Amino acid sequence: IVTNIRHYEAFVRALDSIHRVQGGLQMNLSGDFVSQDLRECIHHLSDIVGDVSTDSVLQNIFRYFCIGK
Repeated sequence: IVTNIRHYEAFVRALDSIHRVQGGLQMNLSGDFVSQDLRECIHHLSDIVGDVSTDSVLQNIFRYFCIGK
């Protein structure tokens, strides 16, 4: 349950970004295109939880989940 409207809107925008990432991966888009949507998602989530190092998060995502893509 999200009671803060600002947090709710950030979650919705982050979810939209994740859906674009999923679509990009299904269409075999290059990592550059997919990473832009991941950065956008991280940006929206950082509005809720505070500052996050985008580069370290992206490195971990690609290292563990996007091998060979």
